[in-house]
Amino acid sequence: MTEVKKELTKDLLALSFKELIMKMPFEKITVKMITDGADVIRPTFYKHFQDKYEIIEYILKKEIKDKIRVLIENDMEDDLLRLLFTCLSKDKEFYKRLYLIEGPNSFDHLMFQFIYDTLLRLLNKYPLKSPAKLQILSRETIARFYTFGLADSVKYAIMHDITYTPEEISAAYDYLIHNSAFDLVEHPRI
Repeated sequence: MTEVKKELTKDLLALSFKELIMKMPFEKITVKMITDGADVIRPTFYKHFQDKYEIIEYILKKEIKDKIRVLIENDMEDDLLRLLFTCLSKDKEFYKRLYLIEGPNSFDHLMFQFIYDTLLRLLNKYPLKSPAKLQILSRETIARFYTFGLADSVKYAIMHDITYTPEEISAAYDYLIHNSAFDLVEHPRI
């Protein structure tokens, strides 16, 4: 089987899954339903995916991860948040349904890991500028700190039908990332 044909088959299975999840809860979707929708036989599914969760990983990779990777490889990190929110808002109802999936292989977990890996990749790409008193902060610690806020904010924006444009949301998060909580409030200096 050629790589193009493999990719096409995976895309057909992913499309079938996307159509099904828009009609019913994840738990009710069976592999047979996915293969029927893609017009392939059941063993074909297992040539490409171990389970339904792996289709979600494939969709995340194809629709978001690969695009973000290209930005990073081309030193276009300033567009990263806008692209992330654009991809998610383009298919908001689909991603909302994915966020409803619970468990260790949930989309919530996959998105958290993706954001963490992306931030860590960025932190490893450039030298850290940190004062001596902050030397105890590893790149992993910094990535986890920002991942918790960003991953939760992404989920909140999808689940609560935030109506701001991807540009407005990315500008707001860019501002938050570049400022501390104390920079955002009027407070007396001690």
